[in-house]
Amino acid sequence: MESTRIKIVGMGSKGGVAMQMVADLDESGHDCTWFNAGDENFDHSKFDVRSSLSGAHWLLIEASSFGKSESTASATGAAMVFAELEGAKTVVIVDEGENMDPDRAWGSIVERIRQISFISMTSEGRSWIARLEGVDEKNVGNLLRSRGLVSIVAILDVHSGRIEIHHSLGIETGVSDRRSIQSLVGRMLLHLPSSSYSNEGIRRSAGI
Repeated sequence: MESTRIKIVGMGSKGGVAMQMVADLDESGHDCTWFNAGDENFDHSKFDVRSSLSGAHWLLIEASSFGKSESTASATGAAMVFAELEGAKTVVIVDEGENMDPDRAWGSIVERIRQISFISMTSEGRSWIARLEGVDEKNVGNLLRSRGLVSIVAILDVHSGRIEIHHSLGIETGVSDRRSIQSLVGRMLLHLPSSSYSNEGIRRSAGI
């Protein structure tokens, strides 16, 4: 399956999963911009995030950003608004960020759930959401699809490589050689733009 040269804007904390993904994609020749919103001195009003998102395929953010400082949460929320205005799709990675308020982080994501096109997590991330939502782990994917209308929900078991993807046409499952969420999501971001979001296209984008 051919991949598309993508334009992606990433925002998160230094050393976080989003930063790693943007660095990997940049090394592969894609058009990448990174904003370190985790810096306590970061002031999003001084950075032209919206211009960076012009013509972008994706905005990549970390769930933990909403549970950190007010400036980090505010910058991330503003970026989501700009992405929507510029036609970029927002991708959220449910990460295990340090020094965050999990209830505030997830509550902020729920408030913005309809702005999210793609949410990804490991099985541990799914457990975290299940606890916060008070639901069985097996129902998390369907909950986000049906209640939040998130276009794609991808869940990876990093130990077995088993992937579960909920999308508008159904559920895809399979085993991949991807053993990290950044590897899986990075592959999907490259292949989804040319996939037509069909069942087979989504399976191929995930390598299953």
